[in-house]
Amino acid sequence: MGDGHLSAWHPEELESVGRCPVCASTAHRPLYQNLRDKVYKGTPGEWDFYRCEACGCGYFDPRPTPQAVGKLYAEYYTHSAQSIPEYHQLSIAGKLRRILGNGYRNYRFGTNDRPSSRLGVLVAWLMPRYRALLDAGGRHLPKAKPNARLLDVGCGSGDFMLLAQRAGWQCVGVEPDPEAVKVARQRGLSVIEGDINTLHHQSEAYDGITLNHVIEHVHHPQAVFSDCYRLLRKGGWLWLETPNLDSQGHARFGADWVGLDIPRHLVVFTYHTLTSLLQQVGFQRIEPLPYYPLCERVYAMSYAIATGQSPHHPPPLSPELLAEARRAERVAQYDVPRREFIMLRAWK
Repeated sequence: MGDGHLSAWHPEELESVGRCPVCASTAHRPLYQNLRDKVYKGTPGEWDFYRCEACGCGYFDPRPTPQAVGKLYAEYYTHSAQSIPEYHQLSIAGKLRRILGNGYRNYRFGTNDRPSSRLGVLVAWLMPRYRALLDAGGRHLPKAKPNARLLDVGCGSGDFMLLAQRAGWQCVGVEPDPEAVKVARQRGLSVIEGDINTLHHQSEAYDGITLNHVIEHVHHPQAVFSDCYRLLRKGGWLWLETPNLDSQGHARFGADWVGLDIPRHLVVFTYHTLTSLLQQVGFQRIEPLPYYPLCERVYAMSYAIATGQSPHHPPPLSPELLAEARRAERVAQYDVPRREFIMLRAWK
């Protein structure tokens, strides 16, 4: 443990992982050592990242305990409500995008957003990448049946819950950040402060559960998936998205790859590791969801980290790096295990 750890953390705030947090193997190799957070530079400590030689996932060791992990988020992104411009504030092009996007979402998810045009459906089917972005933004929600219930784990301030409610779902969220919970409740949403374990008294209560970039932040991913399985009704589904350690972006940028999010992403999965873990807790039918373009954004954010700039406002890619990202995009479209994010749905 380096001086960066000793000066910033009390010994009781850190825990040694020892075994892989996914498969419990002790066989591992150091992938990166003495990493510092280049994005939120006030994050204390230096961190070592290991790769399990049994299942292939990556993890930080040592890591903050569940009681101390909040220190990692002192400068993290806020959970304020997303600011969406009013229709009258948009440019002509922006108004057209809003009308067409609403038209497709109304068709796809069962919302009734206005203003809208059915031409949005035609445009989306003529532009597969655009359609894939809209589908992923709605987390591939199926049409809601009467009294269908949805749980959003790590719901933040509730932006997705609002969309799901407009689509006819009865929504509940769980969120550990008290400020985010406050914002969500002010928006009229039903949000419980805490993690999924706060629902330990429930079972078979939901038709669908979503985890959007959540599972990489938890200390015990198998326990979270077991809770999801218990909470789902028979035939219910789990939707999730998480960074992929086997991605082309990680191979290209190494420790500067944005998917590491040093050291908040306690565990970073591969596609095969994640599907195997889901099967272990009982999910049998698992499918990757349709690809949406990510490589240019991930490459731009990772390049910004590598050059000391903000990934939240990355500079334009050079022509050479843009061409590289587009080549990676073509590979990712057909090679599921090498996509930047793992996005899948599993059924109980």
